Parts: sequence; structure tokens; C-alpha cells
Amino acid sequence: MVFFRKIFILQLVGLVLTYDFTDCNFAKIEEEYQNVIFLALKEYMNGIKSTQFNHTVYCGDRPSCLTEIERLTFKSSQCLSLAKKIVTATNATLNSHCPGHSGIQINNTQAMKKRKKREVTTNKCLKQVSNLIELWRYFSRSQ
Repeated sequence: MVFFRKIFILQLVGLVLTYDFTDCNFAKIEEEYQNVIFLALKEYMNGIKSTQFNHTVYCGDRPSCLTEIERLTFKSSQCLSLAKKIVTATNATLNSHCPGHSGIQINNTQAMKKRKKREVTTNKCLKQVSNLIELWRYFSRSQ
């Protein structure tokens, strides 16, 4: 019983800490995605087809897509050194077009460092960026 109570509390805390993206300017976010974020994602995946990875992500409407994009961009531990250009562009876009979105502090632990041949750009990072591309596609298609 205590175990389930702890799980419930952790789920509740997760809900409280999640930003509500319903008041965002979706048209402006989509425009910045097309002009800035997409280019950063495409550059990161240079030479790799995102279709090489199994897409295990889905989002229903635009607010839920942005919630998943935020989680995968800023809170995922799959690839701790996600390209600084992607993180910075996404952060700036959400801060600019979502009232009250506090964003994140970008520091050297979140910025990608060129070490070990870009971390040998392991499948973890490529899969994460591929999933981000897919989430942004869902976001762009949903109205």
C-alpha cells in the first residue's frame, strides 16, 4: 500500500511540474519550427535517414506534442549532450510563444561538446533526435 502511495505522489508531482501548453501561439511556434528548429534537427541528422529508427513516440494534439517535445528535449536522459543548437532554439521558441513558460537554464552539461567524435553519435542521440523530428511532424499536422 505504501508503495502505491509513493507512485501516486510521484505521478502527481510530475503532473504539477508539467507546463500546460494550451495557451501557446501555435502558428508562431510552427513557423519557428519550420525556419529554425527543423534546420537544427536536420543538421544533426546529416546523412542519416530518420526512418532508420523505430518511432515509438506519438502525441494527440498540439499541447500534448509540445509536452512530449519538452520532455524529450530537456528532461530525457537518453542523450545528455543533445546539440546545443536544438536545445537553444526549442527553449527560445517555447519561451517566446508560450506565456509563463519558464524554460530551462542552458549550461555546459546540456550543451554538446565535441568529445569522443561527438560521443560517437551513438544510436541513443540519433534515436532521440529522430523521435523529436517525428513529434514535431505530429505537431505540424495537428490543428
